[in-house]
Amino acid sequence: MEGFGVFFSALVLAFVVEAVLEYVLGIWWQPLSEEMRPKVLMAIGLALGIALSLAYNVDLLAELGLAPSILGRILTGALIGRGADYLHGFWKKLKP
Repeated sequence: MEGFGVFFSALVLAFVVEAVLEYVLGIWWQPLSEEMRPKVLMAIGLALGIALSLAYNVDLLAELGLAPSILGRILTGALIGRGADYLHGFWKKLKP
């Protein structure tokens, strides 16, 4: 994958994470306290994002000229876990 393909893959995975979080939190949202909801949302998003990035070998940092690595895929997974809007904004800032 190159350039736009890698970003598109990451964006699709970010949408998947958002959709899964909507379902998970739709089912278990009520028992969570107001204080715990953001923490649970971030933890599940992070875990899903990293798992998907590793499973599908998506590395945005390699597209920016860094050597492909496991760390690049983990950090890409963290970005994916934050969601599609965050990922799009991040990518726009990095690309000229």
